[in-house]
Amino acid sequence: EYADGVWAHQSSLAEVGGLVVRLPLEVEIYRSREKTSIGKDLMSLIEDDDNSSDSSSLLSADESKLAGKSPDLSFSVVGAQTLLWYKKAQQLIEEKIATIAALANEDGEINPRMLEPKAENLLKLYLDNQESWQEVCLIADMDEVSGTAQTFALNRPMAFNLSESLARLVLFGAFSSMNDSAVAVSEMNNLMKFVRAFEKSCAVYVGGPDKQDQKAVMIHGIADLEGATEIGKGTGLYKGGIKAATQGVLDGLYAPLDFRFFVGCHEYSDGDLDVAIFQEKYQPIACARPLALKQCIQLPKPLWHEVLELCGGELREISRLELMKRGDIQIDE
Repeated sequence: EYADGVWAHQSSLAEVGGLVVRLPLEVEIYRSREKTSIGKDLMSLIEDDDNSSDSSSLLSADESKLAGKSPDLSFSVVGAQTLLWYKKAQQLIEEKIATIAALANEDGEINPRMLEPKAENLLKLYLDNQESWQEVCLIADMDEVSGTAQTFALNRPMAFNLSESLARLVLFGAFSSMNDSAVAVSEMNNLMKFVRAFEKSCAVYVGGPDKQDQKAVMIHGIADLEGATEIGKGTGLYKGGIKAATQGVLDGLYAPLDFRFFVGCHEYSDGDLDVAIFQEKYQPIACARPLALKQCIQLPKPLWHEVLELCGGELREISRLELMKRGDIQIDE
């Protein structure tokens, strides 16, 4: 299923069944150039240098070699424009963070009182970005009236095989995983069946920082699974039905990797997800169902990059520039 009809495109609104992807700090700063002081600083830097630099001079020697190897690195108008502001934003971040780091004492501690407001704001942006670096999150629930939303990070794998303690965490939550007496005798049979079904292959992910003490949420694409409900009309994505999934795997009806289990999630209230999107922290993405169901197991390219490249345009260029930062991924020649 994944091989056929895979697509993704940038969207202006977050919707259930779609994705939100965490944007790099360089993008967050550039896109908020009319809203924030650091964004305005970036624009001043670009304008000051606009007449004296070309795009090729912004690449380091190593990056130029990588760019020469990669047919996917575009030097179209969009590519050149993206390269210009991205490298200037990268330069600005590095200089500002280096200045902040220089204030650290012998123990590596920084007194916040020593930071100017601009530096403090940038440090907060930097740390916040690192906490959710390149997350790809599935929007599983959203209520426009109450402003609540729930997302699960698709690319934060925890484990791909199952121990009894992890099975307890998935089925019953954190308390029972640490306390043998916390599981009722009537539930022990379900636990043992679950272990037998998923012991050798089980996709468990850290869905986010919230509700990590609660039992996991199972997401899949099986419409007629008993106990499952569609997360949004027409999405073809479902949650729940663990008992039926367990029995189905034992009976050979399903493969263990037809299901993914999320421990924790991102919980939003008071329209906070929309605020994060407005602040350019996240980019909403509409995507094909198979992309949302894809397991992050030994992927040739990280899911974040795959999604952005499918979107094309500026997002594709951003993915390429981010890839050039990494030494653990081979850029195809």
